Amino acid sequence: MRHNFPPMNALKVFEVAARHLSFSKAAEELFVTQGAVSKQIQSLEQYLEQPLFHREKGGLTLTDAGKLYLPTVAEAMESIQSATALIKQSVADSNSLLINTTPSFSTLWLIPKLKRIKEQFPDLTLQVTSTHSENILSTESDVIIRCLPISPNLDPESLLVAEELVAVISQERLQASPIREAKDILNHPLILHTTRPQLWTSFLSHYLAEDYRAPQFSDGFEHFFMSMEAVKRGQGIGLLPSFLAGDLIEKGELVNPMQIKFMSGYGYYFSVPVHKRSNVRVVELTRWMKEMLAS
Repeated sequence: MRHNFPPMNALKVFEVAARHLSFSKAAEELFVTQGAVSKQIQSLEQYLEQPLFHREKGGLTLTDAGKLYLPTVAEAMESIQSATALIKQSVADSNSLLINTTPSFSTLWLIPKLKRIKEQFPDLTLQVTSTHSENILSTESDVIIRCLPISPNLDPESLLVAEELVAVISQERLQASPIREAKDILNHPLILHTTRPQLWTSFLSHYLAEDYRAPQFSDGFEHFFMSMEAVKRGQGIGLLPSFLAGDLIEKGELVNPMQIKFMSGYGYYFSVPVHKRSNVRVVELTRWMKEMLAS
């Protein structure tokens, strides 16, 4: 079945020229020559078998046919533009994921891995937030990552990595006061993690049993990335997840004396709102993160 459609490009040119009542201004908007505009209008007029413009010395005016035609053409063009933008946005949305995670996970692990993520998923774009919400699964986030106590009540498949904590210190502080055995840690201020103050107690009990002198605590910080900065500036010893501190230890910016580490009993879990679980990008990215963290 043939459809009696006029030339689409000529319709667009007509709408612009009629809006400006000027072929030259239409040419500027469309980035073409005035001659090209005139040729498209002539093509459309020939198709309709009647003129759409009065061409007079004072400028252009619409004929009765042009006045009748313009509102419908303009509305149709706007509808096409809206539909096109909607389709393009849906494509963009399918290649964009909103990740809600902790500041330390995003700052110390996710952002440094962006280059690898781009290599693995060239068309994927990420939006990363750290908003805390009591009802986070009802948000628009595609993936939510949180550090939680490891529990059999949580889906083991949603565990990205179990948290292994390492004691780290700056090169300068270690040189000034070496750590040759575990108890030498107590010769340095211990940097507190204010939201989990029990970490140092668990750590010291693990390495020094119950027989150790009262430690000297330094300043406390809410997030691991804050503690890391304090450690780098020689403020004391910090406990940091190995997967967050690993790059700096490899570069020699931080030192893990005696390879001291222990499992904290916490893990980094991801969760996905029910209506997002069929998203292929979510499945691929979370699988990739688990593989990277495991390595």
